[in-house]
Amino acid sequence: MLDKKLEKLIKENVIVIYDGMCGFCDSSIQFILDNEPSEKLRFVAFQSEIGQLLVAKFKMGTTLDSIILIENQKYFKKSKAIFRILKHVNSRLGYLQYLNLLPTKLIDFGYDVIAKYRYKLVAQKCRLLSEKERGYFLN
Repeated sequence: MLDKKLEKLIKENVIVIYDGMCGFCDSSIQFILDNEPSEKLRFVAFQSEIGQLLVAKFKMGTTLDSIILIENQKYFKKSKAIFRILKHVNSRLGYLQYLNLLPTKLIDFGYDVIAKYRYKLVAQKCRLLSEKERGYFLN
């Protein structure tokens, strides 16, 4: 039963798996929510049960060192995930997608530097979600 539910979630949504303990990651999710995300976009913390089931299903490993996007039965990590997320957000930062023309190793190096210090960059903030915003999160 749970497997069918998971398959349906994967098939019908674009899923972002993020580190629920990271303030920088949390701020990134809040940025997405503030910029008219696509109705297909859904968020789930790596530490949640659904997050763990998705990680296991796609055999991504046991630690989260990157934001992950699942779209069209495939997963994307690091800069590839960010560029795909930007396609689902109505923001002036959409132009950052053009950085995708640079070599992935170069962009992922910058990503890794930020990821290494992400817990120190931004403190986690509580946000009261609207009913619509709550609908973007998988429980």
